[in-house]
Amino acid sequence: MKEIYEINVSDASLENSSQSIYENRINVVNAVNKASGIESEVTILIQGYNRVEKTKQCVESVLKYTQDVKYDLILVDNGSTDDTFEYFKSVEYENVRIVRLSKNIISSFPFSFINIGWIAKYFVPLANDIIVTENWLSNMIKVAESDYRIGMVNPVTSNVSNYQQVDLEFSSFDEMQRKAKEYNISNSSKWHERLRMVTLGMLFTKECLYALGFPHSDIGFLHDFGDDDISFRIRRLGYKLVLAKDTWVHHNHDVWNLENKDPKEFQKSLEVGRQNFRDKYFGIDAWDDVNNFINEIIPSIVEPSDSNNCSILGIDVKCGTPILEIKNHLRSMSVFNPECCAVTSEGKYYIDLQTVCGADNVICCSPENVCEKFEKESFDYIIIGDNINEYTEPYKIIKNLYFLLKKTGQLFVYLKNTFDIYSFLYCIGYTNMRPAYQAYNISLESFISELLHNDIKNKIIEVIR
Repeated sequence: MKEIYEINVSDASLENSSQSIYENRINVVNAVNKASGIESEVTILIQGYNRVEKTKQCVESVLKYTQDVKYDLILVDNGSTDDTFEYFKSVEYENVRIVRLSKNIISSFPFSFINIGWIAKYFVPLANDIIVTENWLSNMIKVAESDYRIGMVNPVTSNVSNYQQVDLEFSSFDEMQRKAKEYNISNSSKWHERLRMVTLGMLFTKECLYALGFPHSDIGFLHDFGDDDISFRIRRLGYKLVLAKDTWVHHNHDVWNLENKDPKEFQKSLEVGRQNFRDKYFGIDAWDDVNNFINEIIPSIVEPSDSNNCSILGIDVKCGTPILEIKNHLRSMSVFNPECCAVTSEGKYYIDLQTVCGADNVICCSPENVCEKFEKESFDYIIIGDNINEYTEPYKIIKNLYFLLKKTGQLFVYLKNTFDIYSFLYCIGYTNMRPAYQAYNISLESFISELLHNDIKNKIIEVIR
């Protein structure tokens, strides 16, 4: 059978051309949407699988609290056996598409049947246990519009991991909405760049979707860690992930008590998904190599001497989360564009560190040689991700980094406590109790004494046990 499709694009044009691939993608998206007659700014897709009452709460919250943005709806019934499809047909909205699958395969499966041509400038896929709040969507659009390199924006929510949870105490949904309205005040100092995010209520730019490929989920991730995969793919395309800490929605699902999940099956899914991620990204671990947050250090960070000329150096910080955490915290001090650099001993982190620092600001070498790579007094903040007493020449590293610090700079160092039971067992012969390397047995007191002996006492040094 021969089918012929004629598409009228007479009203479409590429109004501008740019040397930037990212700006060119935006221009093509605008031309495609104009030719397709898409007038909405956002496409919101709500997927339901049973739990029709939660689905109703989700849809009704979108209809009620999305008054300031022009959007269209796609309602997907992913093989429900309850009244979800009947409810979707009853939804009264002027611009809505309904897609029904006869059977539930996996949650990402329905996206294979969604036409990217239906999607407006922004795309927001919602699970049916998300309840949105006032200003939720307009706030995220402001984030996306602030930088054309931002590909995905995620609000903070209740019931979520990855330091994305904000708890607004409430006893009713009305009280929740009142508190959310007070919370959802757009504030650019609360826009935090992340390496990975749990995708609840996320907003994609359409140009990012084109570059990412649609459907956006890797169909091979049948288990957990699909969110981590999307995050890494977006960042490796050169786009940023931003956690909008000025925007809160409710995740109406008790993740901490494994609501509707069998604990054994859930654990198995985590193990398989985590291994799938390692296989795909050549040994990168979505938890160990990304979740090295520095919450204990953040309160010690002081304002830089020159907010217009601020710089950060990360040494062996794995994929780069500590650098981003310092960068994010500086936003609260109205420091928005610090220069970021990284030195890594392991080549597997090189690509992801480039997404944090830029292609020219990442060096793969031994930390003992870092002094040769940068000019004297270059950095306001230097953080060493690995324990300093697990290096062969810890004092040499400190001395070299002292050379690179500005006069008012801060050096953050982790010192492993080697007076633990594992070190003791290792010393008496139980070498299988811990990794092959052994930390130098340096106490906190002797470590600081050595630093003072090396005349580093005028520097601000935060030593974390």
